[in-house]
Amino acid sequence: MGKPAFSIGRIAPTLGLVDQFFNDSTGTGDHGEIDTRGPWNEGNGWAFTESPAIQAEPGASAAIVAESSPPDDEAGLGDLLIDELRDILHAEKQLTKALPKMIEAARFDQLRELFEQHLVETENQVEGINECFELLGKTVRAKPCKGMMGLIEEGQEIMAKGEKKEDAAADLALIGTAQRVEHYEISAYTTAKNIAQQLPTVRSSRCCRNPLRKNSDQLLNQVARSLMSVAKMPAAIEQAE
Repeated sequence: MGKPAFSIGRIAPTLGLVDQFFNDSTGTGDHGEIDTRGPWNEGNGWAFTESPAIQAEPGASAAIVAESSPPDDEAGLGDLLIDELRDILHAEKQLTKALPKMIEAARFDQLRELFEQHLVETENQVEGINECFELLGKTVRAKPCKGMMGLIEEGQEIMAKGEKKEDAAADLALIGTAQRVEHYEISAYTTAKNIAQQLPTVRSSRCCRNPLRKNSDQLLNQVARSLMSVAKMPAAIEQAE
């Protein structure tokens, strides 16, 4: 990669994990390694674990440290995740209020059903975020998500203009609004997931797994393609006449 050896990465070693030395030699047999100690494996906090083959009695060696990450959140990732989750929580709560209006505005049944499904998923996501707060031992509280506020305000304008449009065109405009929201959520949940993967307490929580948004975006694309065919149909009929 064009960098000096051992210079890639900035994650500090886990204390207690890198200070262990495992003695794998037996000192016996034709190829038995010599059992030696030196400055590389003794003193200065080293935990020396004797080879199981020559331990005098079970449990005589030092306990093996197997933590995958330090207990203290020295990088402040927990606080960063909380900040992200509070932003997402406000975004999702705004969506639970906006989606019923989008359901009412949709002209085609397929799009209406998709928005209804999205509303159920959003309500489930709110529960997942609350679960994440509980795992982190933090108060469930949202902070204003200005990004989602702007998207919803824009969506309200599009719905108002759509009242004067043909059915297919009005629903295509609604899909555009919904996809902007989907992509905003995908980026927000991706950030939260990347942070949460570094924190054992919330690594597997459902608030940090959000494949639903990508699926919803794909379904919106399918509906949009159908509506584009419908929108072209009157023009094709006029040309034929």
